[in-house]
Amino acid sequence: MFGLVVTLITQSGNNGSHGAPVTSPTTTQEQAAADPTETPTQTPADDVVTTLSPSPSPSKTTKILKTGDFTLLKGYSADLEHGTVGASVKNPDMAWNGSDEFSAMNGRVADTHEGATPKTCAEALDSPSSTGWMVSGLEGTWFCMPTSANHLAAVEWLGSGDGGIRYHYIVWDMTAPSGDD
Repeated sequence: MFGLVVTLITQSGNNGSHGAPVTSPTTTQEQAAADPTETPTQTPADDVVTTLSPSPSPSKTTKILKTGDFTLLKGYSADLEHGTVGASVKNPDMAWNGSDEFSAMNGRVADTHEGATPKTCAEALDSPSSTGWMVSGLEGTWFCMPTSANHLAAVEWLGSGDGGIRYHYIVWDMTAPSGDD
């Protein structure tokens, strides 16, 4: 029996090349095509904005799916996965009604004053709330949340301007922790 197990293990290795690293097939990423049914009020969330705090350090292990800047006007929402902002966005991740807080559409958001990395965001989401409070004087606060596609994301509140609230955002190719843990 022991010989059979050893034989199976050695034969199921890297196609007979002992010591070669195990590799997984490479995947390609398609760019999301613009949906022709989207409203003309939607704008890409990639305008140039100077952040007030340093951007998250690039992670050596977690790929960045999307990053950019956007402004939420009163009544607007944002889809971080696709970088769209507008009055009627498909699969929004966050929305702003004009008050001093924004809503996380999935009901889970957590702020972090220590910057945003995949690790700090995953830990912060252990104690989430449903809204992110934007306190005057605390511009540069990062808020972590799952996206509608359940990727881990972070938005940095940059302050008010251009008739709305300005943000910098990043979406990582990492599954957001579930709220059931």
